[in-house]
Amino acid sequence: MSNARLTQFEAWLAEVPLIAILRGLPGDDAIAVVEALFDAGVRLAEVPLNSPAPFDTITRLARHFEGRMLIGAGTVVAATDVARLAEGGCAFIVSPNTDAAVISATLAHGMVPVPGFSSPSEAFAAIAAGARHLKAFPAHQARERLAALSVVLPADVTLLAVGGVAHEELDGLWQAGVRGVGVGSDVYRPGRDATEVGARARAWTQALQRRTASPATLLCNPQALVGESPLVMDDQVLWVDPTRPSLLRWDGQACTRTALPEPVWALGLVDGQLVGNGEEHFVRLDAAGQVQAGPRIEVGPGCRLNDLVIDPRNGLWGGSMHRGLLAGKGALFYAPSVDQPARKVAEGLGVANGMAFSADGGTLYVIDTLARTLLAYAVDIEHGRLEEPRVVTDFLGVPGKPDGMARAPDGRLWVAMWGGDAVVELAENGAVLRSVAVPAHHVGSLCFGEDGRLFVTTARARLSPQALERAPGSGGLFVIAP
Repeated sequence: MSNARLTQFEAWLAEVPLIAILRGLPGDDAIAVVEALFDAGVRLAEVPLNSPAPFDTITRLARHFEGRMLIGAGTVVAATDVARLAEGGCAFIVSPNTDAAVISATLAHGMVPVPGFSSPSEAFAAIAAGARHLKAFPAHQARERLAALSVVLPADVTLLAVGGVAHEELDGLWQAGVRGVGVGSDVYRPGRDATEVGARARAWTQALQRRTASPATLLCNPQALVGESPLVMDDQVLWVDPTRPSLLRWDGQACTRTALPEPVWALGLVDGQLVGNGEEHFVRLDAAGQVQAGPRIEVGPGCRLNDLVIDPRNGLWGGSMHRGLLAGKGALFYAPSVDQPARKVAEGLGVANGMAFSADGGTLYVIDTLARTLLAYAVDIEHGRLEEPRVVTDFLGVPGKPDGMARAPDGRLWVAMWGGDAVVELAENGAVLRSVAVPAHHVGSLCFGEDGRLFVTTARARLSPQALERAPGSGGLFVIAP
């Protein structure tokens, strides 16, 4: 595949995530109709092969709009058609089904394949054949099905919803992991003039831009491999990159990185002093990168500490995980201070991650990322004891995996979705009240400032070059206004 063509396809899809489907487009109307689409902001259009003289129309459009739009072919079901389409300047091939031969031929001729699928098996067969843009068809009322699938798709795969999609479904589809739509008869049908086509296309581009415009603003990007555990201290935001052991800082204007002598996986504040989770002990640390370790914690073979929360009495509660992500090896530990020995207070977790106390200090909320659950423990902070937990939510239908967590000034819990391009606000019963898009695939953690701003840290780890091109802010610090 042509890297330049793929880059342009993905850039225009990210700008306006719409492919206009021009089924039945006659050659005489083609230029005027597609000019109307261009004026409406559309940059990707396909002519299905069951249209009049499709090869001639595609060639004519590709030449006329070269450099301004990409023209593709739709309803391509035979690999023998691909070479002829490539000769005519076709840029992408859309199919109603998953056919490895069509995908292979498309890639061989430097075009972008967009195969259709209806089942997970077909989706993964398309990926195995080399496709990275998958057409979910039909997509009407498919939110739950697509949400379940998007959780397990590779990070560099883009879901497109085609077939009966309506404006009012966009929010749900984006929450399900969809990142583009194909629209046919609601924009164009034979006999509809260019003026009406342009007006209908403009309504779609405006609806999509409202849906995809993220309120998250990039403050700075130190390109953290894993950005974790932000907190606000002295009008600055501090967070850590444990995979390249360092303390990151944004002072309102610039971002700096201070090397640490060992990985620190989470931060907390005790009487204005920074504390954190080392690999096997709680630590104190300062702005200069000096780390003072407390007593060693028996985290278990192959395990390390992960996230951290400070209780209202300044006690430290740390979660742990197995480095190989073995289930049941994670635990929770409590120590009254960094200098005192910690003891295990809960076990049997997968990856003990985001942690937060309820406003009254009577409940400790813990994310188990491996199990995709939010747990609630009744807690006795005076004596450092936990009761058996209850499951608040399993994040069913929410793309990505739950990671860091913070409690908002109004008491609501917010969770960062690793691999989900978003942070979500939860109701008391665990239902998702809203999902706020973040232009980074791996969203790691978050915290609230006193003014209500939400600071969000992200990661670059395990993202392909294509994924980083789509989300160049990955690894950076974002802010969402109150």
